[in-house]
Amino acid sequence: MLIDSLYPKSFASDNHAGVHPAILSAISIANEGDAPAYGGDSCTAIFERHIKDEFGDHAEGFAVLNGAGANMVGLALMLGRYDAIICADTAHIATHEAGAAERMLGVKLITVPTKDGKLTPQDISSRLGGLGNPHESQPRVVSISQVTELGTCYSPSEIAALAETAHEAGLYLHVDGARLANAAAFLDCSLREITTDVGVDVFSFGGTKNGALAAEAVVVLETSLARGVPFLRRQSLQLASKMRFISTQLSALLTDELWRTNAGPRERHGATPR
Repeated sequence: MLIDSLYPKSFASDNHAGVHPAILSAISIANEGDAPAYGGDSCTAIFERHIKDEFGDHAEGFAVLNGAGANMVGLALMLGRYDAIICADTAHIATHEAGAAERMLGVKLITVPTKDGKLTPQDISSRLGGLGNPHESQPRVVSISQVTELGTCYSPSEIAALAETAHEAGLYLHVDGARLANAAAFLDCSLREITTDVGVDVFSFGGTKNGALAAEAVVVLETSLARGVPFLRRQSLQLASKMRFISTQLSALLTDELWRTNAGPRERHGATPR
């Protein structure tokens, strides 16, 4: 019996899709011989170079295992014990991560109702009244999802406006980029144009929803924050021993814009183009 006959085609989620053949091939190549553990391998070095080529020489990329973990590590970099995160009430960190932010980070989520899943500068400003008040959690991070949980996308100018508002108030801007590739493909822009160029401080780069197998990345653009990632990644159980198998998948996605091919309408994960 063919194994795929057990699984009818699903349109419920891209999490149901297979692994892209080029990524399977990259994993197979990485499987040849032995390599140092925990990121001391050549595959991880190549991935880190890809991140700099894609997002700028100051960008630091760190491979992790899943999207929720990428969010927790990335957010933890920017938060103190009495801080809070401003996010849409539909945000994945608020609705589908089982309270991980509250449990693991020990912070308050300040949610904002939205019509389309997108925050505005006015939404941010409306939640800043408690700044400096010792009786209230202190807003420290604005977190947005790109693509949002309602299927909408922030334009580069919209993200830039959020970053400006956040930074003027002394806050950081975080992007849950589980579907960042889909957003860039839809907006017909580069990944850099919706991250580095518009003032994002930390974001996740999703691989699992773009043809990879358990491969995500935390990308730090605010260089003062990068030092903490290796420790927080380990503490959050997101440090892969055989990291070469994670890193090589992300490198494959960043080679010749495979991420864009996978995010576009012509090809589906695990299938060849028609």
